[in-house]
Amino acid sequence: MDRGRWGSYITVALLLAGGILIAYLCFRVFQPFLGPIVWATVLAVLLHPWYERAAQVVRSRSAAAVLVCILATLILGVPLFYLISSLPGEIKEAYAKVNAALHPSENGGGGDPRVGNAWHRMADLAARAGYDLPSVLSDRLKRAAAQLLALTPRIIGEAVEYVANFVLTLLALFFFLRDGERLTHWLRGLVPLDEGQTQELFSKIRDVIRATVAGGLAVALAQGLIGGILFLALGIPAALLWGVLMGTLSLVPPLGAWIIWIPAGAILLWQGSIAKGLVLLAGGAVAISTVDNILRPLIIGQRTQLPTLLIFFSLLGGIQFFGPVGLIVGPVLVALLIGILEFTRERVQRQTKADAC
Repeated sequence: MDRGRWGSYITVALLLAGGILIAYLCFRVFQPFLGPIVWATVLAVLLHPWYERAAQVVRSRSAAAVLVCILATLILGVPLFYLISSLPGEIKEAYAKVNAALHPSENGGGGDPRVGNAWHRMADLAARAGYDLPSVLSDRLKRAAAQLLALTPRIIGEAVEYVANFVLTLLALFFFLRDGERLTHWLRGLVPLDEGQTQELFSKIRDVIRATVAGGLAVALAQGLIGGILFLALGIPAALLWGVLMGTLSLVPPLGAWIIWIPAGAILLWQGSIAKGLVLLAGGAVAISTVDNILRPLIIGQRTQLPTLLIFFSLLGGIQFFGPVGLIVGPVLVALLIGILEFTRERVQRQTKADAC
C-alpha cells in the first residue's frame, strides 16, 4: 500500500516537473512574439463590441474580423507610418534652421534680432580668445546631423521590425476575434476553479486591461492638454498642434511627450528667451512628465479596486522586465496573483468550516 502511494507521489512529481519544463520551453517559444500577442489581446478586448456589431451586419465572423482589423490598421498604423517616414526630413529641416541661425549674414540676415545680437556677442568674445565659434559649431552641427542621418538605416530597420510585429498583431487579432469564444471556453476549462471563480478571474483580467488602456488615454489627454496650454501661454506657434502631437506620442511607450517639449525648450534658450525656455523645461519635467506616474496608477487602481502603490510598481516593473507590453502584463499579473490568493483563502475558510462541523 505504501509502495503504491509512493509510486503515485513520484508519478505526480514527475508530471509536475515535466509540466513546468514544458511550460518554460513554451514560454521561450512564444517569447519573441509576446508583444504582438499581448497587444492583440488588448485590441480584441477593446474592439470586441464593434466586432459583434459587424458580425450582425455582415453575417460572417471572418468578414467581421477582417473589417475590425482594417479599422485597427487605420487607427494605429497610418499615424505611426507618418511619424517614421517624416523623421529624416525633420532632421534635415532642423539642421537648416540652426545653420541659418549660426550664419545669419549668409541667409539674408533673417531670424530673430535677439538671436543675432546674442550670437554676435558670443562670437566676438570667442574671436578675442582665438576661437572661431561659428565654424566650430557649424562643423559640430554637421557631424551631429550626419550621425543622425547615418542612423536612418537603423531606424528604418527597426521600423520594418515594428511593421512585422504590427502584421503579426493584426493576424493574432483576427483569430482572437473570430475564435475568441472557443478560445475563452477552452482556457476556462483549464483553470482548476469552479465556474463562478473562473468567471470572476476572467472578468478581473478584462477589467484590468480596460483600466490600463483608459489610464493610458487619460495620461495622453492630460499631457497633451498641459503641453498645449504651456505652449500657448509661452506664445509658441501652433500650440494646439503641438499639444495633439504630445498626447499622441505619450501613447507610444518607447517615445513620449518629451520628444516635443525638450527640443522646444532648447530652441527657446537658443533664441535668447531664457525665461520662456526655463519655464517650458521646468513645466515639462514637473507637470507633463510626472502626470504619467500619478494619473495612470490612480485610474487603474480606482477602476480595478487594486492598491494604487501596487499598480505603480507593477507598471514600472512590468516595463523593465517585459518592455512596453509590461504596461499591460504587469497589472494583469498582479491582478491574477491577488485573485488566486483570494480564491485560495476562500477555499481554506470553507474547508476549515467543513472540518469544524
